[in-house]
Amino acid sequence: MGTHDQIRQQLQQVDEILQFAESQLNSAKQVQGGDELKYDEAQQQLEQVNMQIERLLSSATPEQRDELTRARQQVNQMQNKMILGI
Repeated sequence: MGTHDQIRQQLQQVDEILQFAESQLNSAKQVQGGDELKYDEAQQQLEQVNMQIERLLSSATPEQRDELTRARQQVNQMQNKMILGI
């Protein structure tokens, strides 16, 4: 069973990565186009955190699964935004 601390840390990491990805997406939308390396890094971090969430889901309690599922949906939405550039 996933420990409460692991879940909390993972959710905190999701928030941090989502903020980083959002800032890179906003930067890329500007006229100068942003930093391509940081944009790629943000996409990689989103994919990594998505895989970490997937691993935690199997050992989480039902309540934790709900939180992790919501976090995974946010990560997926950000990935889609970054792919589409919107």
